[in-house]
Order: sequence, then structure tokens, then C-alpha cells
Amino acid sequence: MRTTRDVFTVSAVAGTTLLVTANLYVPWTVYLWLLWAPYLGLGIYDMTQPRHTILRLYPVIGHLRYLFESIRPEMQQYFVEDDTSGMPVSREFRSLIYQRSKGMRDTRPFGTIFDTYRVGYEWTDHSMNPKPKPKQQTLRKSALCAVNSLMRRRASIFRR
Repeated sequence: MRTTRDVFTVSAVAGTTLLVTANLYVPWTVYLWLLWAPYLGLGIYDMTQPRHTILRLYPVIGHLRYLFESIRPEMQQYFVEDDTSGMPVSREFRSLIYQRSKGMRDTRPFGTIFDTYRVGYEWTDHSMNPKPKPKQQTLRKSALCAVNSLMRRRASIFRR
């Protein structure tokens, strides 16, 4: 057996033969056809349909791929992504929005879940004694100061 297609073909023939034989000796095995017939029908349909190569090469099992593709966003959201790295909105801010929309308390005491030690993290420190803000000089004042200092130096050279 080289491919999944061959595995399905062999299992379909063997299973049908076994089920027919079992029906001859045990009458209640007729009800097993309720399970076997959909499997058999789906596999035959998958092998003969021209549209999806995955289903043609992997009958019945190929449907698992489409199932996992359909639930991928949920799996990503709950098992792979952490609270701060979601796109376009992280889980942290999404839960904050949900809390605010429901009128619940939206603050979280005792710390943060963000990595405050990573390179590039920005914060604001609190200070009890802030430094006074330096006076900003305009460009004109600073240029005049520079010219005056040059004139004083030049004058000091000639005074010796």
C-alpha cells in the first residue's frame, strides 16, 4: 500500500466483506451499516470528485485538514498567542474593552503582565522632588550669546 487512497480502498473492500459475512451469522450487525455506509460513501465521493486534490489523494482523512483550517483562529487565539502579542488587538486590550462595555471594573491592581525589563520598554517615573524645567532659549538668543562670547574672546586677545 503506497498511498492513503490505497489504504481506503483495501479497508473499504475488507470492511464491506466482513460486514456482509457478519450479517449472515449475527442479525443485529445490520445496524453497523448505519456507520459503515456513510464512511464508504464519503470515501468513494472523495476519490471521484475532480475539485479538491487533497480529498482525492486522502479520502475521508482529508476532511480533517479542512476541519483544522476552520478552527485555526480559535486554536491560535487560545493555545498559541499570549495575552500581549495578538494582532490586530491583543487579548489584554480586548478583555479591557469587553470589561468596559459590560460596565465592570477595568483596572488590575498589583502589577502588570508586560515585560518591563525588555529593551525598548518605555515608562514614566514618579518623583517626589522633580527638577526644575530648564529655561529654553530661542534660536535668536542663543545665536546672540554665541556672537557675544566670540567678541569677548577676540577683545581679550587684543588687550594683552
